[in-house]
Amino acid sequence: MNTRSKEWLLGALMLLLIGAMTASLFFDAPYDYAQEYLGDTPLITGLVYTLLVFLTTVVAPLAALPLAPAVSVIIGPFFTALASIIGWTLGAIAAFLIARHAGRPLLEKFVDLRKIKKYEAYIPEHNIFVWLVVLRMIVPVDVLSYAIGLLSSIRLPIYALATFVGVVPFSFILSYGGNALIEGDLPLFMSIGALGVLVFLVVVYG
Repeated sequence: MNTRSKEWLLGALMLLLIGAMTASLFFDAPYDYAQEYLGDTPLITGLVYTLLVFLTTVVAPLAALPLAPAVSVIIGPFFTALASIIGWTLGAIAAFLIARHAGRPLLEKFVDLRKIKKYEAYIPEHNIFVWLVVLRMIVPVDVLSYAIGLLSSIRLPIYALATFVGVVPFSFILSYGGNALIEGDLPLFMSIGALGVLVFLVVVYG
């Protein structure tokens, strides 16, 4: 992984941490939203949340992130993580296929092509699997899903596997960390956050 890619990934991690700290100030809002619109029945909540994660992955990346900790209170952090993994992985695959096969006219309906071109320089020529896994450990989905499908030659099975491997730790850290914060267990929240940062640093710089 080249230096430029490492710097970009580190910057993405810092933005994610800042965003998480900011969102933590408003946890009552997503929790109330989850109860009102996703319901308080665990099965229904899990299914609706999974569908919402999938849809927002394709058309509005990251929009479902603030809901994960709130949903974890209703269905538990373990099942929230599983729902996030399914929704993010399937959504990322859908975005990849749209970029790879649908053509630019349809692609423009989902994402700004100028943003895709901006990210072209950050896609490495070698070790793209490792780079993609690390990227998904920080931010599960974003415009790069489209950029990779459009600009890289990575095959779908490899892309899907890298996405799945990357979103698994992110999903569990987000679900359990967010749940700990909502429940007021600050020591557990800090421990989970520190573990996530440590894993990232080992993978990128180890």
